[in-house]
Amino acid sequence: MSQENKITSIVDGPLHVTGQIELLDSNGELLHKTEELYLCRCGNSKNKPYCDGQHEATGFRDDGKFVNPPASQDDLDNTGVLEIKVQANGPLIFRGAACIEDTKGKKIVRKVAGLCRCQHSNNRPFCDGTHAKIGFAAK
Repeated sequence: MSQENKITSIVDGPLHVTGQIELLDSNGELLHKTEELYLCRCGNSKNKPYCDGQHEATGFRDDGKFVNPPASQDDLDNTGVLEIKVQANGPLIFRGAACIEDTKGKKIVRKVAGLCRCQHSNNRPFCDGTHAKIGFAAK
């Protein structure tokens, strides 16, 4: 049986991703193939897209609860390859079904979504385009 793909926000911390993960850079080149990752969502990591603990040093605060999540695609099987592409100066875009869970246990399943990595989205963990307004810069 294949491992389920899951993305969970950690209170005041990174995104914890498990499953069959392929992390790609903004050019589509494979950065990492693994079954577990911690990805920065505070925007301050010195090793983006990976979390390096800067959320603690910079006082990042987020309770990890969904604000206005996209509709769940409940009929999807969240196994198989989960491709996460780092968008230059923008979000993490995942393709391949994943269960996204907030810190209160609310779950949605999506085949594609943008995940905030600038910390300023008003709909975290999902991207709302704020990165473009604030000039977020990261490869």
